[in-house]
Amino acid sequence: MPLLEKISTQEKLDFIKNMMLLVRSGKPVNESFGLLSEQTKSPVLSKSLLEAKEKAEKGLPIHEILDQNPNFDKIFVSFIRAGEESGTLGESLEYLASWLERSNRLKKEISSATLYPKIIVIFASLLGLLLSIFILPQLIPVFTSLGGELPLPTRILLYISELMQNSGVYIVASILAFLVMFYFILKLRPVRRIWDRMMLNLPIFGTMAKEYQLTIISQLITTLFRSGLTINTSLEIISESVTNVIYEEALDEIKIRVAKGTSLAQTIKDYPDLFPPVFVSVVYTGEETGSYSQSFEYLSDFFASSVSDKSQRLPTILEPLLLILIGFFVLFIAGALILPIYELMDTI
Repeated sequence: MPLLEKISTQEKLDFIKNMMLLVRSGKPVNESFGLLSEQTKSPVLSKSLLEAKEKAEKGLPIHEILDQNPNFDKIFVSFIRAGEESGTLGESLEYLASWLERSNRLKKEISSATLYPKIIVIFASLLGLLLSIFILPQLIPVFTSLGGELPLPTRILLYISELMQNSGVYIVASILAFLVMFYFILKLRPVRRIWDRMMLNLPIFGTMAKEYQLTIISQLITTLFRSGLTINTSLEIISESVTNVIYEEALDEIKIRVAKGTSLAQTIKDYPDLFPPVFVSVVYTGEETGSYSQSFEYLSDFFASSVSDKSQRLPTILEPLLLILIGFFVLFIAGALILPIYELMDTI
């Protein structure tokens, strides 16, 4: 699917909320699609809804219509299918909106928490690039006229400057080519498996990555159960919805074992690296009491709160490390520029 033909999460959320309102008010589905296509500001969503209106007028159910559009994943289709088959489409749309809202909020919290470190790294990189290309070349004649052997930091700095002057375009192009190549290589499943396993084992970030996956799983099971889907169907949807391949493969195996009659709590207990004891314990309680939905709601609130707290503390944890790195960078630049002057003064 081309990048320009994607529908954002916020646009999907607005669409679902408005659709829920129209369905509950008794508006026919085809008219709802037509009305929403005129209301939305997204040309891609408007086009998709007009196509959906035409298909709805031909008698196709909503879940089949959305299933034909790559912008709407299996979660969308499953929620709406469950609502259509049970006659509770309005409630299913409400559950879907709730899931999208919580998921979008969590992503925004994590994104905003990592914004400060990203800005610092980008700013430091641009500053280094500008120094190498525009400032340092002006100082090369001054340093070379001093004679004698220059200090090591100065020689390193001059070497970087000359390298950027002579081959800067090729270096930048190579870095960009590497990033693009890495992006596509990361899509290969064996490589993605290694990468995702490494992400789960990182200090600080690893725990946060695990809790994020557990939040997705808990929120989805809670919402899917409320929509009337079984545990087997829910697990099938969830295994395709997690963003980490290690969890995806584990859920595929869990799904098979649960379908054969093994309890969910017993199955996930065999994956202690992915599902902590508290998760297993609450799931076991849900099985014993027959309150799956409530148990997973507790887990959802617990892990979502934990991820939110960690994401808010993340800048505080990273700030000292970034300041130390920037301090070393500034010290190196200052040393490279000042040391030759001191040596010249000593010579005089």
